[in-house]
Amino acid sequence: MKKNKILFLPTLLAANPEGVNNTWFKTTVGGLFGGDANSLAKQTTVGGVIITIINILLLVAASVAVIFLMIGGYRYVTSSGNEEATESAKKTMTSAVVGLVVIILAFLIVRLVAFILLAAPNQLGV
Repeated sequence: MKKNKILFLPTLLAANPEGVNNTWFKTTVGGLFGGDANSLAKQTTVGGVIITIINILLLVAASVAVIFLMIGGYRYVTSSGNEEATESAKKTMTSAVVGLVVIILAFLIVRLVAFILLAAPNQLGV
């Protein structure tokens, strides 16, 4: 049985010999700092840098809101009929959903402002 486990690891590692130089890395983590045209490293204007940083912060905030939604769901499932715990879990989930809606609206506003200031036909530019 140990032979199968030992042989499995090199097979798994050989399946993707590119390492971090693969398409998934380039479009996610690597896309923030280098490869993508909208990345932080490729920005040439102050406005582009600010928009990219705001987008990264909104991504982090949305991730935190999703984590709180999952925590609220877990607390709701494990409340075992306790009214106080159930209400607390409902409040956590409601707040997380409201937070996600606000984050999505903020993202849309940032995209709209970025389009108007940075990509409009008259190129106002920041």
